Amino acid sequence: MSRGSWKFRTWAAGPMVVISALLALNQLGSSHGWDPVSFWLYTALFIISVIQVLYLLRVRRNDAPFWDEDEARRDDWDRRGRRL
Repeated sequence: MSRGSWKFRTWAAGPMVVISALLALNQLGSSHGWDPVSFWLYTALFIISVIQVLYLLRVRRNDAPFWDEDEARRDDWDRRGRRL
């Protein structure tokens, strides 16, 4: 996974966690009565979203040395190109 795709997936997963939590909490305080099916669906969506964010954090921790190495290689390439 590249750093750019990681950032995109993080920006997509972060709001998904917040929105799914708000939807699940909204079902608890609904004025139309208790809807257990919607509540459990939104709760499952929240749990899946949290798992996805935790996975992305794990990827970030494990892939950081490779990303740093790639950036160092690009910086070296840029420096060599400027010397010409």
